[in-house]
Amino acid sequence: MLYRMLVAVGFVVIVARRLSIREFGLWGIIFSIASMLTSPVQLWIYWVQRFYSRGYDEASGTGLILTFAYWIPSSLVYLLIAIFEERILGWGFWYVVLGLPLLLLNVLDNYIMGIASVVKPELRGYRGFIYNTLRLFLAYILIVELKTGLTGALLAIEAAMLVGIIYTSLILTTMRALSLKFSKNLVFQWISAFYVPFLMVLQSFLRGGLRAIVSWVTGSEIPIAYLNVGFASEAPLLQASQATTPALYAKILQERRGSDVEVSLRLFLLFTSFTLISFAALAKPVASLYNPAYLGAYLLIPLVAVYATFNSFLNVYATTIHGAVSVDSRGIRSHKEIVKSYLFKVPLLRLMGLIISYGLAIPLILLVKGDHLLEATVAVLALIVGSTPLLAYFHRVAVSLVPHKSPYREFASSLFSSGLVFMYYFTSGATNLVISEFWEDAPLLGLHLTVAIVIYIVTKYLTSSWFRNLVKKGLEQILRFSSLS
Repeated sequence: MLYRMLVAVGFVVIVARRLSIREFGLWGIIFSIASMLTSPVQLWIYWVQRFYSRGYDEASGTGLILTFAYWIPSSLVYLLIAIFEERILGWGFWYVVLGLPLLLLNVLDNYIMGIASVVKPELRGYRGFIYNTLRLFLAYILIVELKTGLTGALLAIEAAMLVGIIYTSLILTTMRALSLKFSKNLVFQWISAFYVPFLMVLQSFLRGGLRAIVSWVTGSEIPIAYLNVGFASEAPLLQASQATTPALYAKILQERRGSDVEVSLRLFLLFTSFTLISFAALAKPVASLYNPAYLGAYLLIPLVAVYATFNSFLNVYATTIHGAVSVDSRGIRSHKEIVKSYLFKVPLLRLMGLIISYGLAIPLILLVKGDHLLEATVAVLALIVGSTPLLAYFHRVAVSLVPHKSPYREFASSLFSSGLVFMYYFTSGATNLVISEFWEDAPLLGLHLTVAIVIYIVTKYLTSSWFRNLVKKGLEQILRFSSLS
């Protein structure tokens, strides 16, 4: 997770420093459009995961064929949006068209990762390592060395994603988890109960489409550039929950055990507390690291970090609830029972939270229209307001379905450790560091981050018996693999 965070930040730094503000904004819009149009894949990924985990081997092949079929309508809609975006911004049509392979690869990647989540969850981590490393390397070659600008930024991600898909697909194929077996019966069942994942599709559409929608409301790509800076802190925090929820979902689908939820929460806190406090305390240096032009947008970084943390907790609890519901364990037999279950209620509530966020954001953005930084800030604050009330409710439901204890000791340990990290950042002056010249100033930020990691790990080791045991088991695994090799 630490490696992924550093590599992800490194990639955005290259893009943000080498592109103009308008190009960086368009880059975010292209990603947002691709994310919006990827969301319908959830209509079948959701049921594929549940049916495949319960012995329906043909589910993976059925979903794969549906995924390929979706390429056609999604491409047509994407091109129409490209024309629409050109009319709003007055430029960028061919850049948006160049992002079409990003959409197609993202659609396939989401499906492949969905299968991996319930078959071999650790594949997500291996694939993430390959993808993040390769896109950073390619970005440096294409953007810095070859000076290809926005074109290179898009090609770097598309090439890295393609390699990640090939790697994961080969592993899943050797495990016989990926095939072209097609079942009309499963398709009919999934279509009949489309309303459950459809709520998730609307969630993903609204969440992923934030930057594109804000560009439509404001008529500008500049607030999107600011949002890009803020949302750079979202991915590492969301990935902390995504690193634990696939294995949790696969286990809860088979057997309800509170210990699995507790382990997921402990792992999530281990990664999140350090990442959250670092982004919050180092908001100024991180914003200037991307580009000194974005220093004024530094407050967006901790705001997005808070939103991402809330959303990550929601992901853990929602995963627990969905895995524990067994109304479809023998197939989809009663739509009435499904609608009354948490399979339907959980995505409905999350969708309502996002609708509330947009209901607040759009009129407020129109109210402050013209102040691009304030437009971006209002959008993030609205997201926080919409997600906060759901947290307590989802926690209560998760505990009722899968009884477990909240890891208060681990929370206290993480809070104390991250508190010491914050004190170090503040007393060392790291909080006010400005990265003007990258190769001159960035190494100092790297040194502060290294010291902070050491403080956090040592403090966690001294204050958490669970973490000490985790380190012990990790070392035993390393020694065992070393002896085998």
